[in-house]
Formats: sequence, structure tokens, C-alpha cells
Amino acid sequence: MENKRFVKGLEKNIGIKAIKNQINAINMLFVFLVAGGAFAIYLNHTGIWLSYGIIIAAISMIILALFLSYRIKQQVKLDGLRLDYRNLIVKPYAEAYFIGGSFSKTGSLTEREIVSTNMFSDTGVYKYSSCNELKGEHKGILFSNSDVFEDCEINNIHLRGRFYEFTYKDSRCVNPVVFTSASAPILDCQNSRVHIINTKNEIINRMFRVYAFDEDEANDFLTDNMIYKLRQIASLQLGKILRICFYDNKVYIYYTTEKATFEEVLTKKHNVAVELDKLKEKFMAIGMLIDIL
Repeated sequence: MENKRFVKGLEKNIGIKAIKNQINAINMLFVFLVAGGAFAIYLNHTGIWLSYGIIIAAISMIILALFLSYRIKQQVKLDGLRLDYRNLIVKPYAEAYFIGGSFSKTGSLTEREIVSTNMFSDTGVYKYSSCNELKGEHKGILFSNSDVFEDCEINNIHLRGRFYEFTYKDSRCVNPVVFTSASAPILDCQNSRVHIINTKNEIINRMFRVYAFDEDEANDFLTDNMIYKLRQIASLQLGKILRICFYDNKVYIYYTTEKATFEEVLTKKHNVAVELDKLKEKFMAIGMLIDIL
């Protein structure tokens, strides 16, 4: 992807820079016309080219008035711009950055899809919703991730987090094995066979709560290589609460965040090139997790 050309294309589509350029051009013209008017007044005062001085001054004042009026309108327009950040910035960059990349700010995981990962409690007091779905292929791995919201009025639990799903060709675990950080609420899974277990590895027991069908299956899954990967993911300190599930050919990861992943409103304060750099850092987290897994 040619970054400079891409940035220019976005700036043209958004239109904010065009308005700023118009305002800057009028500011430069203002200086030129004021200088021209001052020079005309000087000619008129000295008596040199008297008629030309009057004409130049008059024309300068008329043009100045017209352009100042237009500048005020453009400045008001620029100050009042409240555009869709996700559609104008995130969506086109996601489509360009990832193979088959797509982004939807509304369409995302259903509540049933969220709890089917076995990483979230499935009782009537819990409510889940999601948005900002990013999908595509990166480093040969299919992925999707979304903002997921968890609410439980009874326990006063209100969590916001980022949910990842990675698809691998090789089977990672036939039955679900779930790891949650100690700060995560105890899970009440929809699958009654999934329950808290103690593994043979004390490091894992200290780092996570582990949920599985039975201890033998989970312990067979926890090879030295897998333990190393889990420790790497935990060391990233992505959020206060971390949840990881291995199930069949899927790996699910969820961590809490302070706010939504992407901004919603695009205003004059935003610089397209700077915003793309911010997005790139967020997109790189996907590659970082893929490398670990």
C-alpha cells in the first residue's frame, strides 16, 4: 500500500484538509490585499498615480470583504464538523491493511455467539452486546475482533473489552479449555460440564482460573510450549481482566479496556496521517497475538 497516496485519498474523501487549505489561502490573500491597499493609500497620499491608487484601494477592499465573508463561513463549517470517524478512517484502512479486511461499526457478535465461547457466564442476569467488528486475514490466519460489553445489574458488573477470534487449521483442543485471570468474575458457563479445575502446573494455577471438562484433558493440553504461550499473552498486560479459550480450531481472547477501541467522531483536530499511525498500532496487536499463538 502506498501510504502517501492512501493518505491523500482519505483526506480528499473526508474534505477537512480542503477546507483548511481554503482558509489558509484566504489568510494569505488577506495579507496580500492589505499590503496592496496600504500601498495604494501611500500612492494616493503622495499624489503619485492618484487615480490608480484609488482604483487599487477600492478593488482591494471589495475583494477583501468578499473573501473575508467566505472565510467566516468556511471557519464556521470547519468548527462544526462532526464526521463519522469509524466509517471514514477505520473502515477504509482496515480494508487496505488486511487481506479481505472489513469493518462494521454496528454488525457484530450476537449474545448467543458471545456466551458460546464458554468465556462468559450464561445466566439470565447477564446481558451482552457488541459492536465495531473488524475481520480479515493476517499472516495466513483468519481473525475477527469486536468490542464486547458485559453487564450484570445484580453483581454491579459492567465490563467493556476487546474480543478476538482466531481460526487455525490444526485442532488446538477438541473440548473447551478456558483460562481467566484471577480478577475475572467466576464463570457460570452454559455448558454444565465446563467447571473450575486444578492443573498440574502451579505457575498456571497461580496465573489463571482454569475451566475444562476434566483435569486429565486439560493437563494433556498444557504442554510446555502452550504454557509458554499463555505466559507470553499474560505478560502483554492487555487489560485488567484476561480470558482465553481454546476450542476445536478456534482461539478466543478477551481483555478489558478503558474505552471503545475506535473513536466515533472525526473533527478538525484530527490529522489523517497521525490517526492511521494510531490505527496501525492497534492492528499490529492482532499480528502480535498471532505470532505468540
